Amino acid sequence: MTTAEMTVTRDRAEPGAAVLEARHVTKEFVVRGNPFTRRGRRVVHAVDDVSLVLYAGRITALVGESGSGKSTFARLLAALHPLTGGEVVYRGEVVDAKGGKRFRDHVSRVQLILQDPFGSFNPVATIARTLLRAVRIHHKAASPAQRRSIIEDLLAQVSLRPAAQFTRKYPHELSGGQLQRISIARALAADPDVFLADEPVSSLDVSIRLGVLNLLRRLTEERRVALLYVTHDIASARYFAADTAVMYAGQLVEHGDSEQVTQNAAHPYTQLLIASAPDPSRAVENRVRDIGQPPSLIDPPSGCRFHPRCPFAMARCSEEAPPKFAVDDGQWARCWLYADDDEAAAGRAQNADLYGRGEIRRAGRPVPDGEL
Repeated sequence: MTTAEMTVTRDRAEPGAAVLEARHVTKEFVVRGNPFTRRGRRVVHAVDDVSLVLYAGRITALVGESGSGKSTFARLLAALHPLTGGEVVYRGEVVDAKGGKRFRDHVSRVQLILQDPFGSFNPVATIARTLLRAVRIHHKAASPAQRRSIIEDLLAQVSLRPAAQFTRKYPHELSGGQLQRISIARALAADPDVFLADEPVSSLDVSIRLGVLNLLRRLTEERRVALLYVTHDIASARYFAADTAVMYAGQLVEHGDSEQVTQNAAHPYTQLLIASAPDPSRAVENRVRDIGQPPSLIDPPSGCRFHPRCPFAMARCSEEAPPKFAVDDGQWARCWLYADDDEAAAGRAQNADLYGRGEIRRAGRPVPDGEL
């Protein structure tokens, strides 16, 4: 008896329909001073005015270096942190999941897959006991025999057969890849609409990463779930995701089709990420230079947050935050290089020369939020 036979399957959104949306989401963590007043208050601006839409049956990658706010943003979508500002919308309704039944309902729809599978399991509980707890929560009416059948079906969905070979073991007796598949099976027990995969393969051996990514892709397509793939590896985003959003210092700086973003990056930070990826064929003189460290999120730079590290920074970059510029079909970047004036045109020419593009990009078109 399968999971679908045991319970009424969640109503699935049509492929391409918006399922989960962040609207101007902001998160600040108080690190000093009175949290209820502004006296002596110091905060970490972990996520700052981020808007992103996740679609049914579609994978969106969220890319950035460590400390950029990617994991915090995923946890905000999962309602594990309260918002400082903005709102999260699930199927057109604002999420209010501060506790109790509303929180349980939200986490059954939006499941988080963590980076370290070993850290997300009770080390003294067998796999059967761990999965049984999830099944009891999400399949309350099932009998003991039916629950065992559901567990077998969940493991079959993640290609772990026979089930008895895994359910009797403890987490330390399994490989990282096997344990990550079991963590995906545990998430499937809730029959979610959204997967939030936070660096799901970064702790795994290179040889087994592809298998786990292919599993997530298959589940996304077959079950029409929306998947947010959080990663620092922009190369895997091109292979795995339909769309890629790039985050720097708590803000989104570029978004678009993954092929376009990774092969024709517009924002200098995205270009830096691509240039930082190991490539033995790249000439030594063209390899990325060390251009400093990410800024403090307690006291972030004014204007564009990337300007202290940007080789193309102009005077306005330190004074005014750039708007979204539509730079290609469906692709936008927050960068003054795409303003329609002579100074920006000179910067685009310098950018094309540094990265050997040959073709100088055109000026972009400022667009309001929601248009792209």
